[in-house]
Amino acid sequence: MIYEVEWHEDAVRDLERIPKNIAKDIMDKVENYLAKDPINLGEPLKAHWKGFFKFKAGKYRIIYMTEKNRLIIVVLVKKRDEAYDGVPKKIM
Repeated sequence: MIYEVEWHEDAVRDLERIPKNIAKDIMDKVENYLAKDPINLGEPLKAHWKGFFKFKAGKYRIIYMTEKNRLIIVVLVKKRDEAYDGVPKKIM
């Protein structure tokens, strides 16, 4: 069973700043690959990012969380060197 994917407004804004072809590839990878098994395909984050996962897509990191009702919430899409700046904001 595939997880449903929800894009947080911050992730949508991030995608708008990325070249269109790369943003499309990232969206396809999340919705058609990561959504099949986000717990095992992603890597759990630590410290103040505890509860979130990362998934690598080239130079970009997709930061997301999962919910029990088979939902992925993508919160950030950033280049690796920018992805972990600061503390995550309250998502919901």
